[in-house]
Amino acid sequence: MIVILLFSLLVVVVYTSIVFLGLLFDGIFSSIQNSFSPDENIMNHLHTIFGGFLSVLIGVELLHTIKMYLREDVVHVEIVLLVALIGISRHVIDLDIEHLQPLQLVGISSLILVLSVGYFFIKKGMRLKNQSSSIL
Repeated sequence: MIVILLFSLLVVVVYTSIVFLGLLFDGIFSSIQNSFSPDENIMNHLHTIFGGFLSVLIGVELLHTIKMYLREDVVHVEIVLLVALIGISRHVIDLDIEHLQPLQLVGISSLILVLSVGYFFIKKGMRLKNQSSSIL
């Protein structure tokens, strides 16, 4: 079942990458053509490009998580936290901050802070574990 999931996710990542590259090159060509037009808002297109890039990155990290699980039969928490951080970053890019309630902003920022601190401590613990095992 996990192998089927891995190949299904691989198909999704390849498809997302192709769509992302299409958006990227379409944006480059349209921005060159419309660079002197005051109507063209490049920030909207950059917003779409960064969201697409983070979507591809999430897929790649999920592929890496499943591959590590198949190889070692262990779920690496640092990779799961990294995927969560990338996912919440993509969500922040897509937010319309002007229409959010203050409590939603506090919740999102708290989530980012907690995930970041958790990732920091897990990486620090792994570094300390590697240092102590190399001494022995």
